[in-house]
Amino acid sequence: MKIKQVPEDFIVDEVIQLKLVKDRTNYIIFKLTKTNWDSFKVINNLSKALNIKNKLIGYAGNKDKLAITSQYVSFYKIPKERIERVKMHDVKLEFVGYAVDRINLGDLEGNNFIIAVRDLSKKVILPKDLQLENYFGDQRFGNKANTHLVGKAIIKKDFKLACELLNIPMSNNDFIFELRKQPRRLLRFYISSYQAFIWNKLLSNHLKKQKDSLIIKSNSGDLYISKSNIEDFKIPLISFDAEMSDELKSILEEENIQLKDFIIPQMPELTTETVYRNAFIDVKNISFEYSDDELNKNKLKVVIKFFLPKGCYATMLISKLENILK
Repeated sequence: MKIKQVPEDFIVDEVIQLKLVKDRTNYIIFKLTKTNWDSFKVINNLSKALNIKNKLIGYAGNKDKLAITSQYVSFYKIPKERIERVKMHDVKLEFVGYAVDRINLGDLEGNNFIIAVRDLSKKVILPKDLQLENYFGDQRFGNKANTHLVGKAIIKKDFKLACELLNIPMSNNDFIFELRKQPRRLLRFYISSYQAFIWNKLLSNHLKKQKDSLIIKSNSGDLYISKSNIEDFKIPLISFDAEMSDELKSILEEENIQLKDFIIPQMPELTTETVYRNAFIDVKNISFEYSDDELNKNKLKVVIKFFLPKGCYATMLISKLENILK
C-alpha cells in the first residue's frame, strides 16, 4: 500500500463561505493552489515577494505539504495587479473578489479530499460511513515532527532550547527577542502543537482500555483506535485553566509539566485559555473507485473521496482505512 506516491494522489479543496462584495474594499481575495509547499512557507514567501508583513495576508487553515491543495487568502490594501504579478514555482493565484473582512484561522467549514491509495493487491469494500478518532495528524507536528517540542520548550520557559530547535542563529543571548522575530501566529502554532500532543495522548489512553482497540503509528507516538463506535465526548486542549483529571495528571507528570506553566509572562500574547475538541467525528458519504494502478505494475489503486470538517485530518482517516484494506 502506498499513499502520496505523487502529489496528485492527495488533493485538498477548502470549503469556506466568503462574504464577497461588488465594490473594491480594503480586502482582496485570491484562491491559492500550491503543490509541495508548506503553508507557513508559502505565506512567508508571498509576503516577501510583495514586500509586506505576514499579518497582512489572512488564511483559514494550514494545508498538507505533500499534496495539491487549494485555499482562499485575503490581502490587506494590496492592488490586484500587484498580486497577479507574483510568480512562484508550483503556486497559482486566482482572483476571486473583494470582501469587507479578512480571512482568519478557523473561518473555513472544512475540506473536500480526493486521495489515491496505490499498490493494492485486491479490492476491499470500504464503509460509506465511519466514526473517526479525531486525532491531530502528523502534519500538525511539522516536517521534522518537533513543533510540539518547540511549544513545550516555550511553555517550560526554556527559550534557548526553543531557539536551538528552530535553528535560530544567536547574535546575543536575548532568546525572547529572537523568538519574537518569528510571526506571532507561528509561535502560537508551536504552543498549540504541544496542546495537540497532550490531546492525542488523552484520547489514546482512553481507547487503549477498549477490548477491540488497534494501534496506528504516528510521528507523535503510537495511537489507539477502536473497531466499534463509541459515544462522543469532549477532550480539552489544555491551558492553565484546564480541569484536572486523573488521566491528565498522569500525563503532565510524565511530561514534567504543570498547568501554571501555560501562563507565559515573558510572552503573554502566547497565553490562551482551554478549549474543547470532540473525541470523534462521523464521516458521511465516503465514495471510492478502484482501477488499475498506472504507477505500480499489476496492482490496483482506489480513489477515495470525502469531506472532513475543519480541524480534522484526512491522514488519520486513511490510517484507519488501512486496517480495513489489509
